[in-house]
Amino acid sequence: MKKILLSLLALAASFSFALASTTYDFSASLPSGWTSNPAPNSFENPGRGAQFAATTTLTLPNVTDVAKVTIEGASNINNYTIEVLVGTTSFGTQTIPQGNDQTWEFNGTTSSGDLKIIITKATKKSVYIKTVTIDGEATQGGDSTTVTPVEGLDPNYEYAEPTIVTNTDSVGSNINYSFISNNIEVKATTGARTSTFFSVNAGQSITFTATQPMKAIVVNGYVKKDFEAEASAGELAYVDASEEEITAEQVLAVTDIDTTSLTISCVKQLRCYSVAVYFNENPEIDIEGGEEEDDYSFEWEPTEIKTINVTFDSIEVTDMTENLGYACTGLYLMSEEYEMELSVFASTIDSITILPVGTYAINDSYEENTVMASPGGYEEYDFPSYLITDFEQDPSSGAWYYNTVYYLVSGTLEIAEVEGGAQLTIHATSHFGSTINATYSIGAIQPDIDAVENTSIAVQVAKHLHGGQLYIERNGQLYDIVGRKL
Repeated sequence: MKKILLSLLALAASFSFALASTTYDFSASLPSGWTSNPAPNSFENPGRGAQFAATTTLTLPNVTDVAKVTIEGASNINNYTIEVLVGTTSFGTQTIPQGNDQTWEFNGTTSSGDLKIIITKATKKSVYIKTVTIDGEATQGGDSTTVTPVEGLDPNYEYAEPTIVTNTDSVGSNINYSFISNNIEVKATTGARTSTFFSVNAGQSITFTATQPMKAIVVNGYVKKDFEAEASAGELAYVDASEEEITAEQVLAVTDIDTTSLTISCVKQLRCYSVAVYFNENPEIDIEGGEEEDDYSFEWEPTEIKTINVTFDSIEVTDMTENLGYACTGLYLMSEEYEMELSVFASTIDSITILPVGTYAINDSYEENTVMASPGGYEEYDFPSYLITDFEQDPSSGAWYYNTVYYLVSGTLEIAEVEGGAQLTIHATSHFGSTINATYSIGAIQPDIDAVENTSIAVQVAKHLHGGQLYIERNGQLYDIVGRKL
């Protein structure tokens, strides 16, 4: 028999004994009695459960006579691992495959003690836990926001306001590391420790853990060009490094953390010369740009709903995996009347199919083997994925303009291998509901295979205003309506 632990029961009695088989629901929050170090990244997808994007330990104390643990969840990528421990007894380690609605069973010798579920991150992306079922007994109750004490931290330490975290040991680079400064543990999945800073590499994460809930952190440091980040709790802000790398006394800040552990996942490198940790109240934050100023707009897309059918006749391909630190390929498709840019979270494999054969969903999950849904554009830029049209040439300068853009927010990209080559088929819906159907065929004999493999284009296309019109610029070069340099 399974029994779902209801919060009402937990409120009615802080300690009650579960039946022989108990299921804990992680879809909306941590169940009562459980702790997470660090905290889950989010509970925004109840159909999949709690999201974890860093190496994490989940703990349920004082379980008794447990012989089996069953976990339901999902994973955005292969190679995450999960280990289950009851006391000192390991119930085994499993490598989690990519997929939804999975069930993982862990069996072991009947044991008692603290139940630990250890999630180990291998690469980018996330793993989810929806439910955990134990065959045994557990003492319920406890504070679900309390983090399991970290070895080496003093639970009675009195923190200054702020407490300053620094590193002076030169240990190495491209390593996973942890150290403690003023009773705050710093742990990075991959980064560097030098005599002047500690850092986290592109595509990696860094975790700060204290013995009291933190209110805010402020990083005095440096970020690489095109830096972006996500935080497991609180409100994140960071400098706008879209044009160049930046060093600042407030290069990144997280406010309203209200938990003892914070994980920051970075798209590009973050260096920390010092980190100020606040426990009582948020400090004054003065950061221009960054995540909180990404005020994208869809105002350049026509609101009239229509169906557009396009057959493209040329393509430019850029494998951006090495530069970004995770799998990503840019596709720029061209015809006489339309051009389309797609950002696909997969690596280029060859000049025939370009990407692995299959169907890629267009969405905003940023998961492997998906196409990026456009968040819209600024006055100066449109962000993939999109379709542009309505081209016009300035008679005085010879520059070409585009006046209309359709932001692709859902649909599919299908890559099929056909006799003599391959075919790309796009069925997409734009922000305001227009339908875009497009195809591109790759023949057995490529007109210029090297161009397909090696042509480099910008991740985003500049949309410069001139005389009330717009012209196309990529990598600082003007292009005509079929992609030829002017």
